[in-house]
Amino acid sequence: MNGIIVLNKPAGCTSFEAVRAVSRLFLREKAGHAGTLDPMATGVLPVFLGRSAKLIQYLPDTDKEYIADIAFGTQTDTGDKEGKPLYTSKYRPDMVDWFASVEAHRGEQYQVPPMYSAVKMSGVPLYEMARQGKTVDRKPRLIRISELEVISFKRSASRIRVRCSAGTYIRTLAEDLAATCGCFAHLTALQRTAACGFSIEKAVTLEQLENAEDRNAFLIDPESVFKDNQVVELDDNLTRLFMNGFLFPAERAGIDPEPGARVRIYSGNRFIALGEITEHAELKKIWQAE
Repeated sequence: MNGIIVLNKPAGCTSFEAVRAVSRLFLREKAGHAGTLDPMATGVLPVFLGRSAKLIQYLPDTDKEYIADIAFGTQTDTGDKEGKPLYTSKYRPDMVDWFASVEAHRGEQYQVPPMYSAVKMSGVPLYEMARQGKTVDRKPRLIRISELEVISFKRSASRIRVRCSAGTYIRTLAEDLAATCGCFAHLTALQRTAACGFSIEKAVTLEQLENAEDRNAFLIDPESVFKDNQVVELDDNLTRLFMNGFLFPAERAGIDPEPGARVRIYSGNRFIALGEITEHAELKKIWQAE
């Protein structure tokens, strides 16, 4: 069985634990997820089952969206309410300063990954170093905040909505927003409302899956993730070549040979695979639907 479950991850479990629970319900050994969520966080966690798990490495680079609750006055070692306090202050930002900080943090910018993150240095995840009490220098990474708005504000806390590029840490964004105002902050709640083109409205809870008479009804076709990619129809001869792993000029399939481009491959009006254009303008198979 192949397909995607858009899980509404509950708080209190890791992304790995959530995936394991879904795979157990579907009796699948192979499963993976796109975009890790912290144990405290909730919301959209796409779980790829069976053969679909191999698609994760080819996912389009789409924005993610979050709703974050931020408390002012304390910065923790993890950046959220589950961490230990590092810095505290009685100062709280006023509305003018807070809105100005939000305005200033839209667009492209560099962000330093937090120590409590899965980013690896010399093959070791940063969070393992952090648990040992170590702090190392991290290289800033370019991120993009395409949308950032204040949903609510009071002197003690604020709720914001963020639409951002993959690799953006909302915990760090909350700290940076507060630092611009001259204060400290940490997350008290985080919900991911969109990822990989899926929204929270399409997400299903573990309880719903457990109680469903037909769990397969919640499965989403993997092709839907690549709905914006070009469709290529192959004739019988090219289909045989392609499915057997042979490479041939992309122009033979009527494709504009742009290296790195990925296309949906059809045969007889049936989606059969995902293809990619090589640097030599050839079409190769990178994933097979069946």
